[in-house]
Amino acid sequence: MTHQESRNPLEHRRLLKLAREYRQKGYQVTLHPSPEELPPPLADCSLDLVAVSDTRVVAAEVRSRETLTLNGTEDLRRISESVQQLPGWEFELIVTNSRKKF
Repeated sequence: MTHQESRNPLEHRRLLKLAREYRQKGYQVTLHPSPEELPPPLADCSLDLVAVSDTRVVAAEVRSRETLTLNGTEDLRRISESVQQLPGWEFELIVTNSRKKF
């Protein structure tokens, strides 16, 4: 199961907010880019968002505490290392949590 398939409502809302924030800053935003929309080193990465400006590209994952290690920390490490190999690209991990106390 990919992270996108297990998306919870909290993560979805935060992802939409993040996309809106980047658009307001002038970025072109793609949610859940397909492998064809990504450079070859990222084609096998399941990213939540790619935001492109004239000088910077941000690849982002939104996770909650519950899904932070969904595919293991190696999954996030692999994505981060793949993004770092691309000039002008940055990886952002956004962790969101419920405001409710359990």
